[in-house]
Amino acid sequence: MGRVDRQQAAVTYGIWKRIAQSVDRLGDPVLLLGFLATTLIIALFVLYPVIRVVTYPSSQDFVGLLDHPRWMRAIVNSLTMAGLSTVTACLLGFVFALALTRPDIPGQGLFRAISILPLFSPPFTVAFSYLLLFGRLGLITHTLLNLRVDILGWRGLWLSQTVSFFPIATIAISRVLENIPANMEFAARNLGANEVSVFRTITMPLARPGFAGAMLLVALYVLADFGNPLIIGGDFPILATEAWYQIEGWADLRAAAMLASLLLVPALVLFLMERRWVSRRQYTTIVGRGVRGERRATPRALKVFLLVICSVASLFVISIYAGVIIGSLTNVWGADWHLTLRHWTAALRRWPHVKNSLVVSGGAAALAALLGLLTAYFTRGKALVASAALDFGAMLPAAIPGVFLGIGYLLAFNGPPLAFSSTIWILILALCFWNLPFAYKTAASGFQQIDHMLEEAAENLGAPWFRVFMDVYFPLLRRTVGAAFITTFVNSVTNLSITMFLVTAHFLVATVSILALVSDNRLGVGAALTTLLLSVTFGVVALGFRWIGRSVLVD
Repeated sequence: MGRVDRQQAAVTYGIWKRIAQSVDRLGDPVLLLGFLATTLIIALFVLYPVIRVVTYPSSQDFVGLLDHPRWMRAIVNSLTMAGLSTVTACLLGFVFALALTRPDIPGQGLFRAISILPLFSPPFTVAFSYLLLFGRLGLITHTLLNLRVDILGWRGLWLSQTVSFFPIATIAISRVLENIPANMEFAARNLGANEVSVFRTITMPLARPGFAGAMLLVALYVLADFGNPLIIGGDFPILATEAWYQIEGWADLRAAAMLASLLLVPALVLFLMERRWVSRRQYTTIVGRGVRGERRATPRALKVFLLVICSVASLFVISIYAGVIIGSLTNVWGADWHLTLRHWTAALRRWPHVKNSLVVSGGAAALAALLGLLTAYFTRGKALVASAALDFGAMLPAAIPGVFLGIGYLLAFNGPPLAFSSTIWILILALCFWNLPFAYKTAASGFQQIDHMLEEAAENLGAPWFRVFMDVYFPLLRRTVGAAFITTFVNSVTNLSITMFLVTAHFLVATVSILALVSDNRLGVGAALTTLLLSVTFGVVALGFRWIGRSVLVD
């Protein structure tokens, strides 16, 4: 036997050996069947819609982009807004993260609460509220300051997206800043470094993973943002809204799929850039020796700077909810400021839309939490054949804009053999798999904290895999599953970029109903329904805090 033949035989033997180890690990045929079923489900509801969108347009459709100046503008505008909003949101998030991780900044509790409030709101709430406050008939610009300003356009969109998405950056960056040991900063100062040098050589380099992750997440949210551009973008085309206009105005799914496909390209590029940036250096800050120490008092100039920026940003966040609540109680916005409850009467007649949102979000959250737990169970330890592919499929929706996924489900499940397009299930499944990455990663982190010896001990006592899963893992992961459920529920009940493409006239959800009211210039009813939806969302979050702790939407 030649050398090449021996190498091929060794490779073949290694593959079959790994397959045998995987089958032996799965053991129970029912467990093997569960692994295969989970893999097929993710392939069907994640990969298949992606393939449908990418392959639906022809090459001629992409070439035809050059004949549509508005679409070319939309490409440039989308990339421009992604850059502008990402930079400002991450810078503001970094300032908030610094304020929240310094021990002597006053008002930290208030800043922390305000910094996560926009996460609980429908994605268009910021734009809607700022239109009420700063638009042509705005409460602040027109009524109080007697100014004639037009907030519609890229400036208003830039402000709305910055305020909407800086909480994501705050959470990602603060997590990293909290883990930077104070003794590293002390050592730099003892060597003669001033505060600027410490910040430049210690804090910023070690905060690189959090900042890179924040930029990735914010850029993806900005690219997929749908509600803010619709309400406050004016005549400023971007890819997400142009894709919707092709379906709503022209019933042209091919053009919509082509425009949505263009959104996927920068999303994947962002993932690759983030991985390369973060992986180039080591960022270990948590070690098994030494002490972290107490942080030094914040320099006075930095403390004043943090307080001013966080206070101004907090006023902008608070104004979101103040504007919506005032709008729901005002007779005619901009003309008659007398208080009234008639908008609430009309909004309560749309309670079935809120109920639909609760049903869809509850179903999506339950499925995402269960599927994330099962997927993490099957991929734990990375010992299974195809576990890497399963891991990739579970994480793929994190790189898919909501508009892309909505169009993908519309194309994939609009006819035989799986015709879900006119049922509630298409909404539940789309929202479930869009939120699967968070549920999966949360569960995977939980499994990593559990020693495999517990599973081995249960198996040695004769417990089958199902008893091990239910009696060992599930009780220890109850809080993890709860966090995945609550977060998925909140993300689903406030979603617009997916639901807008999949709802029907017979089954509307609250976010789509609100957008329709705003489009019809029924601002008071829209504000009342938005306030009602916010109340429901905050109620669910409060129950989550009570059940599994305040880390439910932060960790």
